[in-house]
Amino acid sequence: MASANLYLEKINYLRYLNQTDCIGCGFNSCDEFIDAIRNDIKKLHDCNFVNRNKAYAFEAINKIKDLWPAVPLLTHPRPSFVGLVELNKPNTESIVLISGNNEYTEQILMTVLGTTICPFFVIFIDTDGNTVDMSMIYQTLTAERIHKVLKETGIEGKARTRELIIPGLASPLKEDIEKSAGWKVRVGPICAAEIPLFLSEIWIPPEV
Repeated sequence: MASANLYLEKINYLRYLNQTDCIGCGFNSCDEFIDAIRNDIKKLHDCNFVNRNKAYAFEAINKIKDLWPAVPLLTHPRPSFVGLVELNKPNTESIVLISGNNEYTEQILMTVLGTTICPFFVIFIDTDGNTVDMSMIYQTLTAERIHKVLKETGIEGKARTRELIIPGLASPLKEDIEKSAGWKVRVGPICAAEIPLFLSEIWIPPEV
């Protein structure tokens, strides 16, 4: 069975390095160093400019790719949970993540978040069971639906920061969400596996 596109090729490793091409890692450029990481020749901690959290975030990506479910190429929506999930006892300063209510999307995102003990609010929007990419095509992930679920979940009384992180594929909605919901919006990565790097400053491993 054909597999769905999980956008692994969209992970932008270079944006998380300082890209000075200092050759301290033994390679002539950061591009060569990233290729060596992908081929298991080097580890991220071989870069002198990467802290412990970011090094773990890179390692988490490989864990995620081994752990997340096999996702078939979907022809029909697969609706799942809609609403708020509180992970690792979030507080008023915790991050709020937005995603759709496709069954596989939810499994993938929860696999990603399982690689950290960082607290999160996760809100699954009713996208009629479409994945994020298909929900943008069918317009089932909208600013109006996001605003509606923010009200219904009571998140406005739980998260003082009033900042959302939306999937990279939903970036066209950023301005409309900010206008309708009154929340600041950060656009996250296209591939869910990149989230540990995107949030590497807080991505604390479970064993710590």
